[in-house]
Amino acid sequence: MKFAFTFIQNQSNRKKLKLLFCLSILLCLIPSPGNAATNSWELFPENPIVGDTLEIRGNDFAGETADVWVSFEKDVQVSDGTYAYLLEDVVIPPGFNNRFTVQAIGVDDLNVRVKMILWITITGKAKEGVATVSQVGVPPGTYKIRIDGKSNASDVKLRITGLQQVKVDSGSFSYKYDTKSIPSGNFEVKVGDVTKQVTLQPAESPSSEQKEDKKENVFRDWNTWKIWIEGILIGIILLLLYSRIKKR
Repeated sequence: MKFAFTFIQNQSNRKKLKLLFCLSILLCLIPSPGNAATNSWELFPENPIVGDTLEIRGNDFAGETADVWVSFEKDVQVSDGTYAYLLEDVVIPPGFNNRFTVQAIGVDDLNVRVKMILWITITGKAKEGVATVSQVGVPPGTYKIRIDGKSNASDVKLRITGLQQVKVDSGSFSYKYDTKSIPSGNFEVKVGDVTKQVTLQPAESPSSEQKEDKKENVFRDWNTWKIWIEGILIGIILLLLYSRIKKR
């Protein structure tokens, strides 16, 4: 006890204890990496339907870019030993830091055929019934994608994933994704460390009244064009008759 009391009474030791005490408080105030604010993002609209353009808004993101992953699954029936699935109007946004991956389960092989102007085919062989084809740096544009191959199963499962790297400005970003090429059902969106399941509702089919209105509009437009065409033909015929009479 005398030793401890003497140690504290020493002026030099008291200063050291004060310094250690201040350092301990400072370390407690510094947030640990586990308690630091994590990135977050929201999806608009919250209940999308096929054809909607989704907007993903992110906050508290570190760095200059963020990776946005969108993936969905599709069960495709096999007919006569082959399977096929067509995606139309697949929009690849501007930027070359992107990736498109197709994984087929229960197959012998996998062909991913992409058409913008001409068809380009990438083929992958299956290993234990699973085949994967991936392409990076896809140029921006609107594509038609056909996925097909051979299989001995009754149906195959396709998992289609797209990656797009977006620019982060002061910790925030906004990214838009067109859902025209995604079938209705569940799909997954992952941005940073946060993954969310989203349900895409099927697009409403037009009512019978809307269909009738569309038919009437088409019929009306056709009648208008028909009148114009008939008028032009009559004018040409009259002009030819007048030119012949004038020659005589």
